[in-house]
Amino acid sequence: MKSSLSDCRALVTGASGFVGAWLTHHLIEQGAEVTSVLSEFDPRSQFAKLGLDKEIRCYYGSIADYNLIERAITDGKINTVFHLAAVSLQDLAYQIPWQTFETNVKGTYNLLEVCRIHQDQISKIIVASSDKVYGDSPDLPYDEDMPIQGRNPYDASKSCSDLISQSYRHSFNLPIVIGRFGNIFGGGDLNFRRLIPGTIQRLYANLQPIIRIPSNGIYMRDFLYIQDLIAAYMAMYHYVNNEGNGNVFNFGTGKLWDIKKVTDIIQRVMNLEHIEPLYEYQKNSEILHQHLSPEKAKSMLNWSADTSLEEGITKTVEWYHDYWNSHSKKAALGVTIHE
Repeated sequence: MKSSLSDCRALVTGASGFVGAWLTHHLIEQGAEVTSVLSEFDPRSQFAKLGLDKEIRCYYGSIADYNLIERAITDGKINTVFHLAAVSLQDLAYQIPWQTFETNVKGTYNLLEVCRIHQDQISKIIVASSDKVYGDSPDLPYDEDMPIQGRNPYDASKSCSDLISQSYRHSFNLPIVIGRFGNIFGGGDLNFRRLIPGTIQRLYANLQPIIRIPSNGIYMRDFLYIQDLIAAYMAMYHYVNNEGNGNVFNFGTGKLWDIKKVTDIIQRVMNLEHIEPLYEYQKNSEILHQHLSPEKAKSMLNWSADTSLEEGITKTVEWYHDYWNSHSKKAALGVTIHE
């Protein structure tokens, strides 16, 4: 029986990252041939845990390196591109704004320029964008027709990447579809600055979870589980294949959660509700409330998020428990495992 992706020769930028590893694993399972441009190899990562470096063709270097991208696309005879590589942390973007723009902006236009030059070879381009492109809009939920207006380094870089992708689609008829996502969570995320993995890590170490508080309110976010995100990528893949040469879609659950409630759920799932959170007040505040409308994706792609927040957190906690217990020492990633 022919696999559903047996004709897919995919370039996944950022395959060693949290989302990239899960997407790469899914593509391989479905019969695709995968190539990636990687900035580094982390032996602790989900990418390493799954042995993906042995399953795909890897090119190590910067996504901003035009010649490297061209070599990866031509050598791999790539016909599908999933562009995920990015500096993706808000606080890191404040610390290294130049590198954020180098990766998120230059990386995007270099990649799309190579695709333009090899347009006869490329049939699908899926670009990962963000809810941050909508900026601090008071109109919730965000829909795809709202203006792009990111202000801080990360938000502005993703806004630029999104607009560049739209420009290449409209100007050169490249088959580009853009997915705008909210907060993604699930097993395999080793960026412990993020709320859910950071809270799980600290609770396993019997430490107080940290809740970051801005000066003007409480953060509220939409949280999308990783497997629902992978389903979104595949819905976009099949849309470009069957329906036309591109579009823009929001992907979210349609529900808004304050970060204190999310922390409460994690503590309940881990049976550690007795540990009092530690409140940390922030100087550089992010956007307070962000909420994506998934209605366009529901109607045009027949996609919806199937995993509830509590179900997703339960699966995520199980992943970290198995991950940390698989280490020979009762310590992992700088914390002592809570017994």
